[in-house]
Formats: sequence, C-alpha cells, structure tokens
Amino acid sequence: MCSEYEKSVEVNKMKMPECERDDCRFVHRSGMTTLAYYQPIYDKNGVNINPDMNTRTDYVDCLICGKKWIACTERNQTTYEELKNA
Repeated sequence: MCSEYEKSVEVNKMKMPECERDDCRFVHRSGMTTLAYYQPIYDKNGVNINPDMNTRTDYVDCLICGKKWIACTERNQTTYEELKNA
C-alpha cells in the first residue's frame, strides 16, 4: 500500500523529455506564459469544464548529459522540442 507521500508524488509527477540516459536530472528555467484568467467552472462530478487555456513555455536543461529542450504546456499537456546545437 502506498503512503500518502508516495500517492502525492505519483499525482504530481511531471512528464520529462526523452533522454537515452537513466541518470538524467532536469531543471526548468523561466520562460513565458500568457496571462488570461480562466475562472474554474465545475460540473456536478467535480470536473473543471473551463480549464486553464494559457500557454507556458520553459527552457529545460539536463544537468547530466547537457541536452536542452523547449517545453510548451497547454491545457496541462507538456510537449518537448530538443534544441540542437544549443
């Protein structure tokens, strides 16, 4: 059985970029975000039917292998694009 800490870590696990090494450690550097406020509106099941539509762009560096990515998050989905020759 999972402890409460393990459950919270699992829920808050962030998707990281693909890297061929197993020992990579990633750091997110500041980027940009759009600044519109989206008032949460919930249905009777507690599902937010007015999700945050802002876009956030961050720079991501691997502290071990030195690769770099741009991370783009929209509607709680993050995609990564590797920066070549960065």
